[in-house]
Amino acid sequence: MKTLLKGLGLIVLLVLLAAGAVAGWGWTQAQAFLDEAPSQAHEERVIRIPRGAGPQAISNLLAQEGVVTDADRFALFLRYRKAALKLRAGEFRFWTDHTPEQVLDVLLRATEVIWPITFPEGLRYTEMAPRVEAAGLGSPADYVRLAEDAAFIASLDLPIDPPPKNLEGLLLAETFAFPAGSTVEDVVRAQARGFKELWTEDRRARAKALGMSIYEVAILASVVEKETGQPDERPQIAGVFHNRLRMGMPLQSDPTIIYGLKNYDGNIRRSDIRRVHPWNTYVIPALPPTPIASPGPAAIDAVLDPDSTKALYFVAKGSSGRHYFSSSLSEHNRAVDCYQRNQKHRCPK
Repeated sequence: MKTLLKGLGLIVLLVLLAAGAVAGWGWTQAQAFLDEAPSQAHEERVIRIPRGAGPQAISNLLAQEGVVTDADRFALFLRYRKAALKLRAGEFRFWTDHTPEQVLDVLLRATEVIWPITFPEGLRYTEMAPRVEAAGLGSPADYVRLAEDAAFIASLDLPIDPPPKNLEGLLLAETFAFPAGSTVEDVVRAQARGFKELWTEDRRARAKALGMSIYEVAILASVVEKETGQPDERPQIAGVFHNRLRMGMPLQSDPTIIYGLKNYDGNIRRSDIRRVHPWNTYVIPALPPTPIASPGPAAIDAVLDPDSTKALYFVAKGSSGRHYFSSSLSEHNRAVDCYQRNQKHRCPK
């Protein structure tokens, strides 16, 4: 009997020793996994975590992209850390030389990846549309469709009554950032909201003092925007246009001719100057019916606070990007001879 008991005791001891060895081996393996990164190379991986994905699904995605070495072990790690309910959907930036602990930190605390899109000032909405596609946020056709959709435009609650037929000049031109999953509609609404936010009480009061509606300011600002790329010239050009409007003179702005041409090839011909269309300010003694591009805040402020000037004319000084301003037609004609016809001996002093 004693021999039997000794045999059983030996078996129990061996089992315990084996269990301890297995446990020790398991702990060693777990610790090795937690200390190990998939690669020594610092390579970026942008991974989208779907909404509702659990620990195993997320771990599989990370393993497929080389962010963790073992999907099953990482899923166990997430459960051990009680992270399952804290996991977020979105697009996040991971690195291949991160340990599981660092990967978990990204999943729980990192900000989502955002995709920037820049709209320069002075673009038409049809010219903005391709930039939406380039940023991976939708198709140009959908962007244009929304910019011309009456029901959608009415939903934007723009400070313009009645709502315009399209959003020309009313989509803020600046850099926006959108998270993954954003749509074309998100982009257009953000731009329209940006335009609305420009109209502070101060700007509204200045427009009212000038006897202009917000839409009229946007129209004139779009012409100013297209006339010069020189920030310091905008208030002066706005002053010229205000003078002309006050006197009932046509604005005679070349960009307004171009806006109404279907097949503009880079040259304005005499026939184009005489061509009658709603935006040609050589033939209409008033503002165009709509903006001709998206003006920036500086152009809007130039219209709201123009220079006090007697100038009625301006002409580009060759390729410098700057302009010469004149208060009389005779002075303007001499400037045109000088800067446009290269008759430098006739340049005004």
